[in-house]
Amino acid sequence: MRPFTFAHRLRTVGFTTLLMTAALTTGCRTINSGAHAVPAARIDPNLFGESKEGQMPIVFTALGQKKPPAHVVDAGDTLAVYIHGVLPASVDDTPVLEQFQSLNQVYYPPGGTILRPATGLPVTVNPDGTVELPLVGMVNVSGLTLVEVSEKIREVYRGQEIIQANRERVSVSLVTPRVKRIVVLRQDTPNPSAALTPPGVVEQIHRGSASIVDLPAYENDVLHALAYTGGLPGTDAVEEAWVMKSTCFVPNDSMDSETMKRVLEQCREAGHKVTRIPLRGQAGCALPFKPEDVILEEGDVLFIPRRNEYFYTGGMLGGAKIPLPYNEDLDVIEAIALATNSVGGPLGQSGAALQGGASPGYVFKPTRVLVLRKMPDGSQVQIRVDLARAMRDPKERLIIRNGDLVVLSCKPAAATGNMILNTFGIGGSFIFTSQ
Repeated sequence: MRPFTFAHRLRTVGFTTLLMTAALTTGCRTINSGAHAVPAARIDPNLFGESKEGQMPIVFTALGQKKPPAHVVDAGDTLAVYIHGVLPASVDDTPVLEQFQSLNQVYYPPGGTILRPATGLPVTVNPDGTVELPLVGMVNVSGLTLVEVSEKIREVYRGQEIIQANRERVSVSLVTPRVKRIVVLRQDTPNPSAALTPPGVVEQIHRGSASIVDLPAYENDVLHALAYTGGLPGTDAVEEAWVMKSTCFVPNDSMDSETMKRVLEQCREAGHKVTRIPLRGQAGCALPFKPEDVILEEGDVLFIPRRNEYFYTGGMLGGAKIPLPYNEDLDVIEAIALATNSVGGPLGQSGAALQGGASPGYVFKPTRVLVLRKMPDGSQVQIRVDLARAMRDPKERLIIRNGDLVVLSCKPAAATGNMILNTFGIGGSFIFTSQ
């Protein structure tokens, strides 16, 4: 077989040049050039939202409430009341209520916690803040401490001359504090075990958790509800909590996303509370909620939503749906490294794309990225990134946002060169022979 002569090589190079010229002047430029895309260096970094890395956890004590020095009696409290000769009337000895607590008891059992013995008989505070006592009827004790309740009972019985002054024996203690039953709905993974998966593998089947929690007085807040149901939201959840008051209830047979939005708007218009409580924020900024917003009342719902933040890949990266980091920004170079599961660039850590035997493969490496981003009004913007320039210029390192489509491709000249080299199998050396 005759080797390629210099004349044959010249004809091949001429034909190759013709193909390159045709490719650069036809539809290939329209597909790969991104002529209508906005250069990444011209985009304001704050145009599409604030940076995650500038955020920090809030002071978590703001999710709780300050406990008063002494317990303030209110509706739902169970008191142990002892009035010598009156309550109980037929018992000479002082009655003692003995309560025990198991060592492995759940922190918030139904009905509250019982920690110590109490003297007297159990009396529950009515919804209107009163207690019914023998011979005197209803006595309002709402808003009083235990010491004040005991003194008021003395005054009532002395005023009606049932007991003599300075000879009364009255004792009031707390048996069980009032509790607020709430519902906690969490869409993050309840399983505490961690599993490492490839970045392109996205969990499609997800299970959340639900808990019915009884919170004692002065602990009926977001802080204690989170602590009981697993702590702070996981990496697959949004770092925020939603408090939906029990008064916000709109019955409906079907609840899709649009219906849910209408329900929340109706609650806000009606003056009912639906409060978003972020767990991270910018340093130095005021908290966007009030101290009373974290207090949970009977029937309230605490909701932890799942985080649905992904970016998509295409072109030479292949198709994938990849989760975004939950607490840090991801730029375009980091996104490509994450998509290829390699720090060696889009051709792979071991250069597998170049291992094609006699075929040159991708001699001209892909250096162009088109990012398709949806705007809030439903439109779409194309952003062009030059990877070679991004390695030197930080302005080219575009921050990837939720829903972005990242398409990696070669520039028109590089794509045409790779096509010619792969089509004709031109190696890295030329053989020159004389006629």
